[in-house]
Amino acid sequence: MTKHIGLDFDNTIITYDEVFHKYALKSELILNEVKKNKQVIRDAIRALPEGNDKWTELQGFVYGKHVCEARLTRGVESFFEACKRNSVKVSIISHKTLYPASGPRVNLHTAAKRWLKDMDFLSKFGLMEGDIVFEETLEGKLGQITRKKCAYFIDDLKEVLLHPDFPKGVGKILYSEEADDALPADITIFKDWDEITKHFFG
Repeated sequence: MTKHIGLDFDNTIITYDEVFHKYALKSELILNEVKKNKQVIRDAIRALPEGNDKWTELQGFVYGKHVCEARLTRGVESFFEACKRNSVKVSIISHKTLYPASGPRVNLHTAAKRWLKDMDFLSKFGLMEGDIVFEETLEGKLGQITRKKCAYFIDDLKEVLLHPDFPKGVGKILYSEEADDALPADITIFKDWDEITKHFFG
């Protein structure tokens, strides 16, 4: 059994789909029938005039003031319980800017850590403060994966796993509902957390 699994944060263990839908609707950026899916909502907003700026502002709004409304991704809790039961170390390693590019000036790192504490991650799953790391850059995130000596890393963005500086020897796991036949052989893709838990623990 592997000794250390690293995980991304945004859209991997936390899901914002319903929160994005709620506030995009309130801001009249989408119609109600738009699917409650972050990528679908993003694409719909970006198609609007000055849509990229509107999407950036909404992102800062959701990730900052309204992160408290986000939910655990389905199946994540069972994965963490299995890790604790099998004495597998877990680190949450993410990269996000310290403050939103636009909108209210909220410390996004502090907001994310507060959410994790509110969800009882530290007490429920035995994580230490040092097991949760937020970096401002992708390069910083990749460096942390190396320093933490992760055996595997799970991310929802294939760009992270495909990055030329992604640490060699670390198992690459992509969490994505969409199949991708173009992925290289060293990336394993799973559509949900039940599959990931089964992969590691049977």
